[in-house]
Amino acid sequence: VQNLCDRLCGAHDEVEHAAARCWTACRDVLGKYIRLGIIGEILPQIAFFVAYSLAVTYYAQENDWEIRWTASKQDVIYYPAVVLAFLLCFRASGCMDRYNDGLRTVFLMEKCLREIAFEVCTRLSVEGEEDDEGHHEAAEATSPEGQQLEEFRMLRKRYFKHEFRRMLRLLFACAARDLNDSALADSELDEEEASAIQCAMTKAEHAAVLVTHSAFGHAFRVYLAASWLLKLVRGIDEERLFDGEELEVSSIVEMKLTQFKHSWLEARQVAYSSMPDSVTHVLWLLCTVMSLFMPWEWVTICRWSTWFPSVLLTISFYGILEIASSMENPFGFDDDDIPVWDVAEHLDEEVSLIMFYSALDEIGGENSYRGLTK
Repeated sequence: VQNLCDRLCGAHDEVEHAAARCWTACRDVLGKYIRLGIIGEILPQIAFFVAYSLAVTYYAQENDWEIRWTASKQDVIYYPAVVLAFLLCFRASGCMDRYNDGLRTVFLMEKCLREIAFEVCTRLSVEGEEDDEGHHEAAEATSPEGQQLEEFRMLRKRYFKHEFRRMLRLLFACAARDLNDSALADSELDEEEASAIQCAMTKAEHAAVLVTHSAFGHAFRVYLAASWLLKLVRGIDEERLFDGEELEVSSIVEMKLTQFKHSWLEARQVAYSSMPDSVTHVLWLLCTVMSLFMPWEWVTICRWSTWFPSVLLTISFYGILEIASSMENPFGFDDDDIPVWDVAEHLDEEVSLIMFYSALDEIGGENSYRGLTK
């Protein structure tokens, strides 16, 4: 909670002067827009076609700029170029839809776990409160035993909060790791990437996770972690430590876990499916042929400036191909993938806040908060 307050209130205390704020804004803008970005991924193609355009220009100069394939018959090549541009746009549009589906499913996964944390923590009886009249009368009749029982219940609830938070993080970590491993293919995961999403496990849980390792994802781990979380909540519900009817909280948690697994399976469908390589190869081949042919169309008009439109064409065609390939699988460990490790940290932070302020619901604080937000 203190870290959250410090981040919101004191993040920009060091920037006090107008000149410093202006410099910071300019630096952020320059760092955001003036960078290689996707161009850095296609630099070899750009260098090759620049050299190729210069070679075509030199050949045209040696022949007095008389080339058979000139811009006078531009329709022969420009119409296929327009068709190729549409195909690339359709490819990029489909991959962008997949990226949006990945964002949506990750948000739904986080939403389900956040709602589980809210329902469990707000339904958990406040420490020191008597659950029913019979328990209160028993505590009055036998004072020492009643105090010990109350202390045990308080310790039990504290331990449950700790385990509940750990299980939520473990469940999301298993689901996120399963989605991110879809980008590994045959490569190995290094230590830094493996520790991006941290979670705590007991020895028995760690052994179960190791046993369920698979080269094609870790789907069974998610079901295991979900069953552990449901069993933890159901045990507390059977001990009557939740407000409300018996097993009511367990039913809500089970329903939310079903929604979480449904969202995760949708995300998994995006992560472990892709367009056939033959389609991508055909698009790459058409881009290459078009980039090889276009300088011959431009050279009699642009002459020694032919390299410039050739560079623009290469960046357009190969850049769209590279962007589409990057967005096709939104999960992984690249810079342009969905940062699920940040989502895990935010989720853990929100669960901590819910646990810290869950007692407000008992005194009407949550109702007051909802009234203020309307």
